[in-house]
Amino acid sequence: MIIVSLLGADRYMAIEKTKALQEEMAKIYGVDKEELEFFAPESFIIHGGMEQTFYHLNIRIEAPYEMQDHEESVLSFLKDSFKDMAVHLRILFTYFDPEHEYVLLDPDYPKYMNDKNVVKVDHDHGHGEEEEEWTDEEKYEEPYMGDIIGEFDRYIEKHPDATDQEIYQALTDIRKDVTEKHHEARKEGKENA
Repeated sequence: MIIVSLLGADRYMAIEKTKALQEEMAKIYGVDKEELEFFAPESFIIHGGMEQTFYHLNIRIEAPYEMQDHEESVLSFLKDSFKDMAVHLRILFTYFDPEHEYVLLDPDYPKYMNDKNVVKVDHDHGHGEEEEEWTDEEKYEEPYMGDIIGEFDRYIEKHPDATDQEIYQALTDIRKDVTEKHHEARKEGKENA
């Protein structure tokens, strides 16, 4: 199995991008496209306290040792393919002995979900009574549009020697405080309407 990890990529953009790349990259490696997966976790590249998403992209390829001969071709393909997703790229090839890889597949299910085997939900019909009682406002909460990053930056400026644990706790507290204020403001807005 070959795994291509896109660290610091917008996951929705990564989904669209990899649809177009899967087959071509599998051809370069000389494998069936089912032997190649992309991994795009919700992640951020951070430097100097600033998010670098869309600026830096780390690509990591895990592949069996015997795929090393394809490295230059894959490198060239990835450089061209991802130049529109980030300004700077870092590409790391990691090779492993397939003897130590274990892929455990459940024989009762297909190996991957696709358009033919996934269950599609019809959103226009068959709403349950309980769901129909909800208003659109209750179902779809507006996102917080405040300045959470500014609050975090101010904390970092005031505490330049903070430990990782203190920074994590401060970020958690800021997020909690911002979320509570956001919910209170939405609740007040509904009561005043």
